[in-house]
Amino acid sequence: MRRNQSGATIVVVISVIATLAVFTGAALDYTFTVASNVERSDKMEQATAIANGCIQNEFMYWREICRSLSATTQGPATSSFASLPLPTQSEFPNITGFNATSGSGSSYTVSNYAVTALTPQLQPIASGTTSPGIGETATTKTFYYRATATVTLPDRGQPVKFNAAQIFEQEYQNPWQWALFFADPLEIEPGPLFTITGWVQTNSALYTPLSTLTFADKANYGTNWYITAMPGDNHLIADGDTYAPPNWPTGLPPSQTTPSQPFGLNPPDIFNTTDPNNNNDGYHELIEMPNPNYPDPLSGQRYFDVAGVKIILAPPSGSTITATIYDNSTAASTSSMGTTIGTVTYTSGGGGHTTSTAKSGDSTYQKNLFNTFSSALTLNQSIQDNREDATVAITELNVGTVTTAVNNGTLSGFNQVVYIDDSGASSTSERAVELTNGSVLPTNGLTVASANAVYIQGDYNTGANPPSDSGNTLEPTASNYTRQPSSIVADAVDILSNNWTNTNSTATMSSRVADSTTVNAAIMSGNVPTSNGNYSGGAENFPRFLEDWSNATLTYYGSMVELYASQQATGLWGQGNVYNPPTRAWYYDNYFMIHPPPGTIMVVTYLKGQWYQY
Repeated sequence: MRRNQSGATIVVVISVIATLAVFTGAALDYTFTVASNVERSDKMEQATAIANGCIQNEFMYWREICRSLSATTQGPATSSFASLPLPTQSEFPNITGFNATSGSGSSYTVSNYAVTALTPQLQPIASGTTSPGIGETATTKTFYYRATATVTLPDRGQPVKFNAAQIFEQEYQNPWQWALFFADPLEIEPGPLFTITGWVQTNSALYTPLSTLTFADKANYGTNWYITAMPGDNHLIADGDTYAPPNWPTGLPPSQTTPSQPFGLNPPDIFNTTDPNNNNDGYHELIEMPNPNYPDPLSGQRYFDVAGVKIILAPPSGSTITATIYDNSTAASTSSMGTTIGTVTYTSGGGGHTTSTAKSGDSTYQKNLFNTFSSALTLNQSIQDNREDATVAITELNVGTVTTAVNNGTLSGFNQVVYIDDSGASSTSERAVELTNGSVLPTNGLTVASANAVYIQGDYNTGANPPSDSGNTLEPTASNYTRQPSSIVADAVDILSNNWTNTNSTATMSSRVADSTTVNAAIMSGNVPTSNGNYSGGAENFPRFLEDWSNATLTYYGSMVELYASQQATGLWGQGNVYNPPTRAWYYDNYFMIHPPPGTIMVVTYLKGQWYQY
C-alpha cells in the first residue's frame, strides 16, 4: 500500500515539476519576447531620431543651395542637390559603424539621403529639370521638394528599417502682398481707432499696446508678441495710457511664423558692418549705388541695377549743380556708372539758369530718354524740414512729364523704374527728391527709388480730383482713371498735401495747413528706431508729415515695407512744430497681389511641410 502511495507521490511530483518547467519555459520565452520587443522598439525610436536629424540636415543644406541660386521663376532642379553633404559619424557619435549614401543599400546606416524637386502635385521631376512651381504670377510662386532618408540598424533578427520623408516649400512672394511688412520690430500705437486691412508681418517682435488697434486679417511675428510698448518707448506711460490688447478676427490672433527674407538671403550670412566692403552693410544697400571696387552680394538686385534710367547728382561745385543721366544699356564698372546719355547743369547767379547736354551719337531711344528726364528735372529747390531741423536741398521730378512720354510711345521700351541719388548728401547737408504732378502715372505703373529721402507732393496715382479728397475714402481714384502699380522706395518718405508749397515750408505750423490728399502707392522706407526714450513713431507714422493735418484726411491705398533704418533722414519723431496727424483712411491695395509695381524685389520663405513615414 505504501508503495502505491509512494509511486503516486512521485508521479505527482514529476507532474508538478513538468508543469513548473512549462510555466518557467513560457515565462522565459515571454521575458525574451518582451526584451526583444523592447529592444526593437528602442531601435525604432533610435532610427526615427536619426532620420529626423538627417532631414533637418537636408533642410539646412537645401535652403542654402536655393539661396545661392536665387531663382525666382523656376525652382532649382534635383541635380542642384546631387552633392548634398552626407551625414557623418561625428554627427551621430553613439551609432557604431555609421555610414551614409545618397543611393540605396541595406549595409548603410543611412541610405536614400536625397532632395528631389517635385511638381505642384508632389510628383518627382527629372533630375536636370527645374521645378515649375505654382503661383498667381510669374514671380509669386511656391516650389516643392521632397527630402528622404532611410535608416537601417542591426537587430538580433531582421534589421530595423525606417523610411522618412518631408516636403520642403520655397515660397517666393512680392513684399507688397502685405499691408505691413517689417524686417525689424513693428510697433503700432494709434491714438484714434485704427484698422489695418490686409496681412501684417514682422520678422522680429510685434508691439501692440493699445486697444484702439484692430487687425482685419492675419498678423504674424517672427520672435515675440508684446501687449506693451517697446523698451525705450516711454511716451505712452508718460501720457497715462493703459496697455490693452488689440482686436482681431475671431480665431485669428497674431501668431508666430517663419521669417520671410528678401531674396531668401539670411542677413547674418551676407551682411558685415565690420569689414572694409561697404556693399554688404545691410538692406539699405538695396537703395544705394554699389561701390564697384568691392564684391557685391546684392548685385543685380539693387534698384540702381534694375532702373531703366539713373539720375546721379554730384556734390555741388561752387555755384554749379550737375546731374548726369544714365540708361541701363551697360552695367556699372570700376571706371563707369554705366552709359551716360547726357547731363543737366544748374548754375546760380544772375537769376540762375539750367542747361541740358545730350551725348552725341546716342540712339533715338536714348535721346528721347534724356530729353524726357532732363525736362522733368528741376535742380535748384529746397524746403525746410522741421523734423530734420534742416534746410533740405531738393531735386524735383515732374512725374507728369514722364507719364506723357511713356503713354504717347516716346519711351517705348523703358522699364518704368527711375533711380535718383544726390551723392552730395551728408550729416550736415541733407538731400532729397520731390515728386510733383503725379496724379496720373504711366500705364503699367512707375517706381521711383532713391538713397535719399523722397517727398510726395499732392495727389499721387489718383487722376484729377478723386472722390476720396471730398470725403468718400472708398473711391481713391477719379472715375475716368485706373490706378497703376506704383512704388516709392527711399531712405524716408514724406507725404505733403495738395496745399503744400515749398516756399511756405519755413512758416509756422499754423500757416502749413494741409488739405485732404490721396496717395495710391506702395512705400518701402526706413524709420528711426525706438531708443533712449524716443519712440520711432510706429507704423502709424511710417510715412512722415510736415503740416497741420488736423482737419484733413490722408487716404492711402498701398503697402508699407520696412527693411532698414533711415541713414539720411534721421530726425526724431515727436518734436514740436513739425505736424499734427491726419485722419488716417488707410487700406491695403489688393491690386498688388497680382500686379506688383515695376522693379519689385522678392521675399522668400523656406518652410517644412508634411512629414511622413513611407
